Amino acid sequence: MRIVIYILITFSICCCSVYKKDSKSFNPNEIEVNNMGNISLLNRIRTHPGVYVEGTEENARVYTRGVNSINNQKEFLFVLNGVKVGNYSQISKILSPSDIKNITILRNASDIASYGFNGSGGVILIKTH
Repeated sequence: MRIVIYILITFSICCCSVYKKDSKSFNPNEIEVNNMGNISLLNRIRTHPGVYVEGTEENARVYTRGVNSINNQKEFLFVLNGVKVGNYSQISKILSPSDIKNITILRNASDIASYGFNGSGGVILIKTH
């Protein structure tokens, strides 16, 4: 019994050390934006598997996919270069798709805690050039 446990512990340590040698880490919540041209912000957000989009263009509403309140769904809070902007209809008026450098989607409670009640539906961080 002790030999099997030792082998499992040794195997997990080896796997972790091999994984840590990779210089570029993978973040599933980050959308790669390089060379996307004039693809709209809404279409870029739709590519993320945890996002539900209702409506089109400026009238669109962006929610997190999964269990929400039945009566009152909370929209994502959009943050542009560290400044809280609001929901999708507000940011679509001030942001050009070609200016976007990076999009990060936050849905974990620990990540969105600093954004308070406005960010309780999730937060989408957008960085521009």
